[in-house]
Amino acid sequence: MKTAVVIANPVVGAELGHLGEWLTANDFEVRRLVRDDVLPVDAADGADLLILLGSVWTMARPMTSADDDPHAAAAIDAEVALVRRWVEMDRPFFGICFGGQLLSTALGGQVRRQPAPHIAWETPSTNIEELRAPWVLLHNDAFTVPSDAELLAEADHAPIAFRYGRAWGVQFHPEVDESILTQMFTDIGAAPEVSEPPLAALRDRTADQRTDSLRLFDRFWSEVSQ
Repeated sequence: MKTAVVIANPVVGAELGHLGEWLTANDFEVRRLVRDDVLPVDAADGADLLILLGSVWTMARPMTSADDDPHAAAAIDAEVALVRRWVEMDRPFFGICFGGQLLSTALGGQVRRQPAPHIAWETPSTNIEELRAPWVLLHNDAFTVPSDAELLAEADHAPIAFRYGRAWGVQFHPEVDESILTQMFTDIGAAPEVSEPPLAALRDRTADQRTDSLRLFDRFWSEVSQ
């Protein structure tokens, strides 16, 4: 079997959802690493695929305030170094939300705080058929596309997908199903008037969302696995 290393915080955005289904169907064994542990730069070595999931942490400022997790700044620096090394080795990588932002940072891009949190379903502008679908966006920060990377998809407010070699970063959440999205809203303390419209939209397109997500993961793997 192939091995996929997944890096996430212990809670909030840690579930694989449709991505987990895809990994199982494609004969991946999943090995979990916790980003809070301040990972060594070689922590993912030996894996066939590296996946970074979302986070309530931010890369738009140094996480050094009294209200931040005391280990967050060191953990983020360590993860950036790990991803930069991984990409330099030209290994397959998929970053979701915070994971896409971290990839941008590792490649010299920037992450900026938006005027307000962006919570919506949006179909981006893209030339890639598998990206041309409604996706869940749930983010306070937005990445820039690094100078040597290729923009893959763009929404009205920000770029939401790019690639560099065998590494893809996306701002949206192709992994979510209803239970995962519900838990995300619970974890961030979203009010019902904020959480219910995106959840209702997901209920209306549950089967289509699963199909779109699996097609996207297939497209990604077909490009980076050669």
